[in-house]
Parts: sequence; structure tokens; C-alpha cells
Amino acid sequence: MKLRNRVAHYFVSRLFWLMLTWGLFIVISILLFSFFLGHNKIETPRLSISKIVDNTNIIDQGVSVDSKIKEDLRKNKMWVQVLDDKGDEIFSFNKPQSIPIHYIPGELVSDYLYPAKKGYQLSTWYKTIDARELTWVLGKPMTDNNPFLYWANNLWILAIIVVGILIALFFGRQLGAPLLYIVSWIENLSKGKYEEPFNRNWNLKSKRRWRNKTEYKIYEELMLALSELTSHLQRNTEERKLLEKTREEWLTGVSHDLKTPLSVIKGYTVLLSSQEYDWEQDKVRQFSKIMEERVAYLEQLIEDFNLTFQLKNDAVPMQLEQKNLVNVLKDILEQLKSLPESKDKAFLFETNREQMYLKMESKYLNRAFENLIANSIKHNPPGTKIKIMLHEDLSHPGQILVVIEDDGVGMDQETLEHLFDRYFRGTNATVNNSGTGLGMAIAKQIIIAHGGDIKINSKLHQGTRYKITFSLE
Repeated sequence: MKLRNRVAHYFVSRLFWLMLTWGLFIVISILLFSFFLGHNKIETPRLSISKIVDNTNIIDQGVSVDSKIKEDLRKNKMWVQVLDDKGDEIFSFNKPQSIPIHYIPGELVSDYLYPAKKGYQLSTWYKTIDARELTWVLGKPMTDNNPFLYWANNLWILAIIVVGILIALFFGRQLGAPLLYIVSWIENLSKGKYEEPFNRNWNLKSKRRWRNKTEYKIYEELMLALSELTSHLQRNTEERKLLEKTREEWLTGVSHDLKTPLSVIKGYTVLLSSQEYDWEQDKVRQFSKIMEERVAYLEQLIEDFNLTFQLKNDAVPMQLEQKNLVNVLKDILEQLKSLPESKDKAFLFETNREQMYLKMESKYLNRAFENLIANSIKHNPPGTKIKIMLHEDLSHPGQILVVIEDDGVGMDQETLEHLFDRYFRGTNATVNNSGTGLGMAIAKQIIIAHGGDIKINSKLHQGTRYKITFSLE
């Protein structure tokens, strides 16, 4: 059932149960009241008040009743009063001394409805005789005068109201608590507080305890969506903080990297332009060579900046050509063997075929493989064995598998997790961490741009293994 239909069904069902519960409570209250107080209902006197009215004589403003009626009143321990239109008594017979001779408006009604209040039952009759409005009151003492009956009669309505309020609060909580929880959750998110609300009523042991409550399960889809959104926002916040921290560290390192070659270039420029010295040609060439190296580093740094952002925004124009990947990797390996850091390292290249053609932009793909292999060369000690393997992936036909592995120092978990992040440079202080911090990020971006994928596996003191796959078209 869809969320909208489920919520509508839930509200209608709860409203039905609220009305049913309230109706049952009213009926049960009336039945109980009738059961406990039923035996105290006003008894119909054996002497009918209508008979007394018919046997009442009014002569010359005087009132009297027949002797037979009086005898019946005595036998039944009853009394009769006749009142005028002002509530004053004008006649009575067999009336106890406690009975009033004047009634205020509403008093007869009160005594009739609540006989337990004064201990007697009343019946009344109204009739106009000779333009006079007269009221007959027939009274009889109650056989059981229990004060509790009077208070129970008054308090049961209050009990109904109180219980009704409790029922309304119960159903109101069932209907409103999940919505208040959701509103509170959304309010937290709007304030940048990316966590579920905490409430001791349903959150004592787990922030997901709402899943076990019926009223919350109605909104389970919405709750799960909010939970996923909260987790996503938490991750984004943590990643943003980490990126900002890494960027700051990177900017500090790059600022140093920029200042160093610029300082060298500036220093040699000052020396060469100074009139105090007359430099020999060999010295001038030596200075120029150093300056050229520093300028090349600056150019490389600027090129890395430009390339990584172009790759990120898919703005690099790729002119793909079919080329033999075997020859490409062999040429790259031969070039890197000439690096000073390669002098004390062993290299091995393996392939099961001499020709494997792949559509590539050789300029960029060469750069990617150079960065990966150079990373193994520069960040490992002498004696390290570096192996490059190129095979068709037999387990996945139509794919080329390139593996670059070494038995060097390996990487810690933090370095492994952030190796392909921009601005990141390794944390291992025992190896050379110079560079722009963009090389590995660029390598991964170039491989992905060629429809490939790269995975890395590394352990400290056990070496590193890069696994790159490309799909053949």
C-alpha cells in the first residue's frame, strides 16, 4: 500500500476507534450507573397522585381531600401538599416536620431528580382550578438513604469527562507523536544538526526503535528516507571537512613548493645580474640548468592544476586512436628506468600477447601509467622489485588487465583510503613525499576517462598492487 493511502487508512481507522471507544464508554457508564443505582429509582407509589387530585375539594379558597385518600396516605406512610403559584403551601396532610412549607423555583425538580439528597421521593402534578394554578406534591420516604448514591449520581458525569480527555490524549498521541517526531527531525536537519531526534519515550536504547512501534511503522518509508538523508548529509559534512583540511594542508605544501623554485630562480638571477661578479661560462650554464629545472617543475605544477580540473569537468578533448598497449607500457618502463631513483630497483614486464590494441589518447594514458609506476619507484627503498603484467582477462572476456605491483614498504590505511584524492600526499615520513599531490588523482581520472577502472591493494611492509582493467570495443 502506498504511503499516502496507508496514512489515510491509519487516520480513518484511529478516528473510528476513537468514536467507538468513546461510545462504548458512555454506554458502559450508563449501564453501570443503572446497575448500582437502579434499585434506588423512584418507586411509583401505590397511591396515584392523579387519584389524589381528582379527590381534592376546593371550596371558598379552602382545600381538602377525601377521608378515603387520607386513610390511604397513612397506610402508605405518604404525605401530600398543595402549593399555590408562588410555591407556598396552602394545604398538607400527614407531612413530616422536616418538609418545607415553601419551595423556590427549581427545588421540586432537584428533589425529584436526586431523592437521595434529602431522603424522600416526590411526585408532582400541575392543574389550574378556578383560575388558580395549583401544584400537588406527593411524597414518600426512601427505604435506603445512602449518601454515596447522591455523590455517585453527581460525579459520574465528571468521570466521563476525565476519561474522555484521557482517551483523546491517547489517540492524539498515536496520531500526533510520529508527525511531531518527523517535524523535529526535519527541524534538526534545517539547523545543520544531522542526527535523529532523541526522545526518552521511544529512544532509550536505539535511535531506530520507532521501527517497532505501530504508529511509527505507518511512516516507515518516510522515516527511512529521512534516515538515509541524514546519513548522506553526515557523510557530506565529514567529507567536506576532510577536503577543506586536506586542501589547507595541500595549499601549505604547494605554497612551499612554489616558493622554493622561485627563491632558487630569484637567487641565481640576482647572482647572474650582479656586477660584482664575473662568472665563468661553465658556472653560468650550471646556474641556468638549475633554473631550467625549477621552471620545468613550475610548469608541471601548473599543468597538473589545469589537467585535474579539466578531467573533473570532462573538459579534456580526447582524440582516441587504436594503439598497441604492450608497446606503450614497454616504452614507459624503459623511460622510467633512466630515473635516478630506479638505479637500485629490479623491473619485470610480463604479457601473454605481444599485441593488445586499445583506443586511447596516448598523451594522457602515458601520463597515467607514468604516475602509477613512478609512484612505486620513488616511494620505495633500494632493492624493491617492480612488476608490470599485461594480460587479457580470461575470467572476463573482452577486458584487458594491467597489474602494477611491488614488494616495497606498502601503505597505511589512511594513505590507502585517500591515495586518489586530489591534494593528498602520503603520510609516511620515511619516504619521499615531494610532488604536487595531484599525480595519483590525475592517473585515476585519465583511466576512468578511457572507460577503465582501477583498484588498489596494499599493506605496510608487504607492498602495493594496482589492478587496472579496460574494456575492448
